This record gives sequence, C-alpha cells and structure tokens, in this order.
Amino acid sequence: MREQLEANILANLAYYRRSRLLLAFMLVFLLLTGLISLPSFFDNSGVQSFNTLNRIFSTLNDFLIFFAGGLGLFIISSHLRSRSLKMVFTKPCTPALWLASAFLSAVAVSLLLNAVVLCSAVVMSFIWHVPVRVGLVFITLDNFVASVGIIAYLMLLATLVHPAIAVTFALIFTAENFYSAQVWMQAEIRSGNSSFFMRILEHLFHYLYLLLPMVHAFSEKTESVYRSLRVAHGEWKYLLYSFGYALALSAFCYFLGLFALQRRRHI
Repeated sequence: MREQLEANILANLAYYRRSRLLLAFMLVFLLLTGLISLPSFFDNSGVQSFNTLNRIFSTLNDFLIFFAGGLGLFIISSHLRSRSLKMVFTKPCTPALWLASAFLSAVAVSLLLNAVVLCSAVVMSFIWHVPVRVGLVFITLDNFVASVGIIAYLMLLATLVHPAIAVTFALIFTAENFYSAQVWMQAEIRSGNSSFFMRILEHLFHYLYLLLPMVHAFSEKTESVYRSLRVAHGEWKYLLYSFGYALALSAFCYFLGLFALQRRRHI
C-alpha cells in the first residue's frame, strides 16, 4: 500500500511538472508581481520598501491560495475528463488510495511553493535592508494551512460537477460573501425593513456562512500580523486552531469526494 501511494504521488508530481497550463499561469502571475515591485527600485525609503515587500508577499500568498485550489481541481478533473480512472483503479489501486495520493501531491506542491515565497521574501528583506520579521513565517504557515483546506474543497467539487462549474461555485459562493450579505441584511432590518422575507434571507445567509468553508478561519484574530508582520505571543495559537479546522475540512471533503467517486460508473 505504501509503495502504491508513493508511486501515485510521484506520477501526480510528474503530471504537474509537464502541465503547460499550470506553468503559464505561474509565469503570468510572476510577471504581474514583478510589475508591482517596480516602484521600490525608484524609492529608497525604508517605509516604502517595507510596504512594497508586504504588498508583494501578500499578493504572492493570495496567488498561492488560488493556485492551490487549482492544483486540486486540475488533478481530479483531468483524470475524470480523460476517463483514465478505470485503468488506474484496475492496477489494482483503490479509489481511496488514489484520492489520498492526489490530495497529498497537491499539498506537497503547495508546501514547496509557500517555502519558495518565504525564502524570496527573506531575500528581498536583505536586499532592501528591511528587518526580517517573524510574521513572514507566521503568514507562510497560515497560508499553507489555508491552502490544504482549499485543495480538499476544490477536489470535492471536481468529483461532483464540471470544473468550470466548480470554479464558478468556489468563487461566488464563499463564506465571506454570505457573511457580508448577512451583515447587510442585519443593517436593513435595524433600519426598519424587518419584513418576514428579509428575516428569512438573513437566517439563510447566516447558515450558508456557517456551512461553506472559510479560507482563513481566524482572519479577524490575525489581521494585525498581516499588516505589521509582527506576531504577539498569544497569536501563535490561532495557527493551531486553523490547522485543526483545515484537517476537519479536509477529512470531510475527502470522504464525501470518495463517496462521489465510488458512485461513478468508471469504478
């Protein structure tokens, strides 16, 4: 079983490496990031350098979240669309093992990319004479933990619907959007528009907010870290909480995705 898991992970990593679509997407985003960093070369101010570093680091981390979801979606949808899973599952390789290997390979790539971004941020800090702050490590770990949950969530969607529908659903139907809608509904109700329909919508948005996965489960508690790159002693615990949330979300998405795979005709 361990040999099969390792063989599947290596095959998936090779599949990622040969994908021109993923490579092109990374190159375009790196080009955009380079354009963002241009102003720092014309301003030697320490404050400006720090702000530019923080902006580049934040932009790259946002990209890694998006890219991690794409890794999970791509590895599942490509095999489903090519109808190659029937051959994979008759190696023999169980659906549970194959799905676990797909998840672990996407997580491994995400971990590598987060490490590259962290090292790049440290190098830029030395080049621009900006103090290397521990917040860089904190944000990298927090971003990686969030990526794990997003990978599992997009893999689940890929087993249920077409990848285009999965991407649209993941971008529009987010916990953050429904939270904003709930806050707006509450403001409308407090202003006097407390109709039955408005109260029903407010409750609906509230439950959808609780149901849908969050990218950063404790973003309100760690917001100051992302702004200043400084970490207070009591803020490290939120990394552990986020890790527990990501594990629970990943386990739920894994078993539900496995059930969806087993219901398909190609198995």
